[in-house]
Amino acid sequence: FQTVTTWLDGAFARISGALEGDIQQLSYAVEELEGVEIFSAGHALEIVKDEGTAADLEKKFDLASFTGFHGIGHVRLATESDVNPSTAHPFWAYGFTDVSIVHNGQITNYFKLRRRLEQRGYRFRTENDSEVIAVYLADKMKRGVSMEEALDQSLNELDGTFSFLVSTPKGIGYAKDPIGAKPMVVFETDQMVAVASEEVSIQQLFAHEKIDTYEPYPGTSHTW
Repeated sequence: FQTVTTWLDGAFARISGALEGDIQQLSYAVEELEGVEIFSAGHALEIVKDEGTAADLEKKFDLASFTGFHGIGHVRLATESDVNPSTAHPFWAYGFTDVSIVHNGQITNYFKLRRRLEQRGYRFRTENDSEVIAVYLADKMKRGVSMEEALDQSLNELDGTFSFLVSTPKGIGYAKDPIGAKPMVVFETDQMVAVASEEVSIQQLFAHEKIDTYEPYPGTSHTW
């Protein structure tokens, strides 16, 4: 594994290179190193997360220099886990390439799903229920299930109240639980799609323009 390392600051580094091997084996091996954690891996995915506001992270990591067709982000109110970069969103599907999620809600069958995935040989970095969604979806797609099918199946196989977005190299998608307790707003044109928990977040992108948004129905999923 030949690498080029760029230090983003004293604690975070971006490492690029060509890996001849299994990213899952590499990830689990790095896990044994004290004080070292991989936030993301892949050809098309880079996750940046830290304590502070979105503006703080933009200055620290020069997010304006990032290019791509789509991206997801999250400013999190921690309710059930520590406030630190490890438990912040987005969550990488640990051990898989190019799959990440952001999530609003609570997965009540988290421990059942986690045990099932651990029996398949997967590991987790945190106790956060959001992380299990990422690995759950990545496992399905690894076994040949499309992102569209995986999201549709999640509506029946995940219990709780949730709205989440998943990002892969092929696009983004959402799932919203049948109860519809967690908000989600979509703005869509022929040129772009914007999804947020609240309309005010999307409205900030368009200054004083009038925009038409819609809220997806409970118990639905969709991809772009």
